[in-house]
Amino acid sequence: MGPNYQGWMEYESFWIAGYRKKMMRTTTHVTIPAVLVMLALLFGGLGFVDQMKMEDAILGAVSGLILGGVVCGFFYALLRFGLRDGKYRRLVERAVETAGIPQEEREQLGTELLAARDDPKGRIYFEMKSLNSNNTPARFMVTPNYALLVGGYPYAILVRLGDIAEIRPGQEKKLETRRGAQTRAASITTLYTIGFYRRDRADRDLKPEDLPDEAMGFFSQEVRDKALAMLAAGTGRVRASGE
Repeated sequence: MGPNYQGWMEYESFWIAGYRKKMMRTTTHVTIPAVLVMLALLFGGLGFVDQMKMEDAILGAVSGLILGGVVCGFFYALLRFGLRDGKYRRLVERAVETAGIPQEEREQLGTELLAARDDPKGRIYFEMKSLNSNNTPARFMVTPNYALLVGGYPYAILVRLGDIAEIRPGQEKKLETRRGAQTRAASITTLYTIGFYRRDRADRDLKPEDLPDEAMGFFSQEVRDKALAMLAAGTGRVRASGE
């Protein structure tokens, strides 16, 4: 691998590190203490109500702390695993492989993305805001030959623009649910999309009305439209909705 491709990968690791630290800090400084206090008060209150003795209240509070420690320890281990070093870099590398970028082209890919990183006209920074997104930091980038979205689902989507014949905007409704210990929240969210249609679709027996070969999703129409305008200026292949 060339130095620019490696430099881009290092930047991807550095860029998401702030989010990882924020999530871990919120967990250790807010979530875990809140759970411990809540369980201590709950079990202490139950112990006092049961026997009306302070000793039972203290014993109940200690039991709540022990239970909370076990639950929080398990949750913390899962979070550490989910936010482990190298995970996000591997997801970006997977996007490169999915896009079919050969080894000999990856130095060019790194060079263009590093240039877009330093050019306000080549990238948009924003947050994925929906019921289940946790305000994940996201970034959309356009270069002469590539388009990249990181921070969504899947985490990274890379498109080689030279393979694309047409780009279309769209939108769809998504039902999102979030489950808590005793609660369940549901919300209908609009996902604003950019669909990429490859040049070889006819060779694969795909019709124009079939699903795009690749798609990027945004929870903000404003952000999606900015990304679309950048693609239109760079490629001239964007088809207006309804055409």
